[in-house]
Amino acid sequence: MKSAVFAFLCCLLVLYVQGHTGSTSNTCRCLDGFVGRINTKLIKDVPVVHYPSVFCPQTEIIITVADKKKCVNPQSALGKTILRNMNKLMNNGAVTTTSSQTSRSSASLHTTSSM
Repeated sequence: MKSAVFAFLCCLLVLYVQGHTGSTSNTCRCLDGFVGRINTKLIKDVPVVHYPSVFCPQTEIIITVADKKKCVNPQSALGKTILRNMNKLMNNGAVTTTSSQTSRSSASLHTTSSM
């Protein structure tokens, strides 16, 4: 009886560990805070917007500055501008989504959705 309980607990432990090994990509990416003021001319790539999902409850905006990924506060002036421009492009149908890896046009706008 004790060996059956021990085997059952070991199986549960293995399943738990397997479920959490790849969880680093399923968490919020902006845990270290947001970038302060930044010159928009230093942004090297199109911002990536991660909308709220079951893995992260807040909207995250990630920009590339000097080969480093930085988070922008969605409530800041820059964040609101980025979101407004992204929404305009999404409404025009020029979207490439990173969650489904589909492309509707040649625009290099990247977003993720919570589907």
